[in-house]
Amino acid sequence: MKRRKRWQPRDPHIEPLYELQRRAEAMTRGDFSSLGQPVGGTRELEDLRLAMDVMGAHVEQAQVGMQDYIAALTTAQEAERGRLARELHDDTVQRLVALGQGVERVQRVVERDPAVAMERLRALRAEITAMVQSVRAVIGDLRPPALEELGLLPALELLLKRNSDELPLVAIQLYGDERRLDPQTELALFRIIQEAWSNIRRHAQARNAIFNVTYGPEMLDVAIVDDGVGFTLPSGSRGEAQAPRGHFGIIGMQERAALVGGEVELRSVPGQGTQLHIHLPYPGVDGRDP
Repeated sequence: MKRRKRWQPRDPHIEPLYELQRRAEAMTRGDFSSLGQPVGGTRELEDLRLAMDVMGAHVEQAQVGMQDYIAALTTAQEAERGRLARELHDDTVQRLVALGQGVERVQRVVERDPAVAMERLRALRAEITAMVQSVRAVIGDLRPPALEELGLLPALELLLKRNSDELPLVAIQLYGDERRLDPQTELALFRIIQEAWSNIRRHAQARNAIFNVTYGPEMLDVAIVDDGVGFTLPSGSRGEAQAPRGHFGIIGMQERAALVGGEVELRSVPGQGTQLHIHLPYPGVDGRDP
């Protein structure tokens, strides 16, 4: 028969170490409630506790940021699905229905009035051509072929040219020598610009928009400036990421830039327009992998 080991009280001098161990284990479970609470003991132990609190605060902040990113990504995905559904229903489906009705009308007149039938067939052919262009535009939004084949600037020009007959008037200014980036980075940058352009067209009420693209020695900078109505940036720990109604895509832009090592800055004043700045280090700069 084994003898039970007699319980011994812990040394009060090392009890703070056990408390720190318990707190570290709690943090691994997502429990950060002990942050900021002293543990006692020597100055060295208190310094260790402070260092662990800082580490825990960073982990907690990272978890909150990831939750915000997942929520923003889900919202963006649902918004994109809704946009595609509306475009397909309001444009493509309606045109297909109209084409079917047009074919029926041609069938009814083709024998008794071939000239009228031919005229209607020409109109149907023009409608089919327009519908093909519309579908290609939708596909281009999903995966812009010009971006893969030609690079950022040609893809940007095609994006802006698509609405060249509408306000705002657009200008693209290039500084430095253009260079290709890796496909993932180029696509992320294009999506950010695409979202910014969409926000300008839908919300800014701007008459003019300027896209300044600067290829610096270590970094690519894109500044998008409009003279629209602007808005008030709310205060808060995440600053401009907490954009007002109509600008929810800003969180997605910031997170998309962060995934490729860049950052997005937003400046806006009511009545004075909006400035969006995208800073993107080249691969191999500031710790980015080549």
